[in-house]
Amino acid sequence: MTDSRSLAVDEFRRDWEEALALTGTLPRQVPERAPVDEVTERLCGHVELLIFQLDKAVNEMAEDIPDRETARWLLVRARRTLADGPGGTDRSAAVRAEDLALGCRALTSLLALVSRPIALATSS
Repeated sequence: MTDSRSLAVDEFRRDWEEALALTGTLPRQVPERAPVDEVTERLCGHVELLIFQLDKAVNEMAEDIPDRETARWLLVRARRTLADGPGGTDRSAAVRAEDLALGCRALTSLLALVSRPIALATSS
């Protein structure tokens, strides 16, 4: 399976920031459902793409790299968030949007870390 969509990190960031702004009043106040659903739909697409890209990067990593286990844990969590769906209430939909936003941010950061060569520096 290949994915020809490119990583639009600025778009990802705008969407996760929008979701976090919408859900920033939780648990005290639940945001309106329509904007939550709109940003959730976009985040689902971003997270699906990031899962594909990070999974590919993890499979190419050496077995003994600590970030590999972190990436695997994050991949499981992100897949579960996608599979869980929005739930039956506005609150559960908002919580899912927040989870997707945080997952999108973490996946983006970790993918950037594991996708570039790491130079080890030592200090004397």
